[in-house]
Amino acid sequence: MSNVEKSDRKKQNLYRWVRWLLLLSVFILSTTLAQLHQYYKVAKVQGVDAFCPFGALESIFSFLGYGFILKRLALTNFIIILAVLVLVILFRRAFCGQICTLGAIQEFFGNIGKKIFKNRFKVPAKLDKPLRYLKYIIFVIIIIWQSIVTYKFIQVGVPNEIQLVIRPYDPWATFNHLLSAELFTDFLIGFLVLIFTVMIGSFLFERFFCKYLCPMGAFLGLINKIGLFKVTRNTKTCILCKACNKACPVNIDVMSVEKVNSSECINCNECVNVCPVKDTLYIEGPKKKRISPFALTLVTALIFIVIIGLTTATGQFQWTQPTLKSQVMTTGGFDPALIKGSSTFKEISEASGVPKEVILEKFKISEEDFNLAIKDVKDKYGFETEDVRIFIKEYLEKNKK
Repeated sequence: MSNVEKSDRKKQNLYRWVRWLLLLSVFILSTTLAQLHQYYKVAKVQGVDAFCPFGALESIFSFLGYGFILKRLALTNFIIILAVLVLVILFRRAFCGQICTLGAIQEFFGNIGKKIFKNRFKVPAKLDKPLRYLKYIIFVIIIIWQSIVTYKFIQVGVPNEIQLVIRPYDPWATFNHLLSAELFTDFLIGFLVLIFTVMIGSFLFERFFCKYLCPMGAFLGLINKIGLFKVTRNTKTCILCKACNKACPVNIDVMSVEKVNSSECINCNECVNVCPVKDTLYIEGPKKKRISPFALTLVTALIFIVIIGLTTATGQFQWTQPTLKSQVMTTGGFDPALIKGSSTFKEISEASGVPKEVILEKFKISEEDFNLAIKDVKDKYGFETEDVRIFIKEYLEKNKK
């Protein structure tokens, strides 16, 4: 080691903390939005599904083929996936390593596991390689399944009721409903996936869900070859210490390649930040242009801030759900199809003009429940959201002036 120039360890540690700060910031933001959606009723924040980039992939068939977005989703999904794709062009799967909240949860549990066991477990190579293909199978199944369900619902004329097929199994949606009454009714399987693959799995194996099950990771893995910047190794100065291999959360053999081209790489740059020899592992792009891990994290954050900021300013990215009243003002009339499970009977009455007394009589609800969301009282009284839509539609048609 005396004849090699050592890396700046303080700078490397700073870069690691900056990445963690970005992961933590996005985690706090998404978790806060989820809780505001469920418990803050004044300005209804969009549901967590509307902030998931994978939702845009689930809704691509309905959006391109029929011009509408699936239930629970919004234009926000497509804006976020746009930011992800811009990021892919520059830094490949940096979304997974720098932004993803599920990734943050997995790394948190993975770090606890390493502290307890003083090492990390690895899935045997004979199992690891075929298991990596499982996430691609899951991705294809979800897209085909969602397309079939969407087509069937359109054929029978109820496109407003098309559900996200992955939602009951989605660990991210489940995590954001841990305090919800829906946890064991709508998300029981998702809860099991969250506990056993995201938390316990990553506690033992690090990024377990990412490596074997994540459909978003599969999609990004399919297109990440277009990324301009990659981790590169200087074979002349490398001392084969294996520090990079030990640091990689997805178990890539960084020490054996000149460029990390693996579709499994999540561009967290942990390998770069632990390399003990200066300028031996670095991030390199076209014309041998280098960028530091700090700059990569900063640009990643800026891409999302600029795209989401601009679309927020122009009204395309909406953080809150438009009220029924505002939608009536925009469209010039009340469309019962706009009624959602999160709509209250009070909102419906005020927006549609259907008298409160008529609604109370029809659905036999109490004065107190009149102010609650349909989804919170439907099981108590034995009706569905679609029943409310049908009644309001029939009432308005019958009482047309």
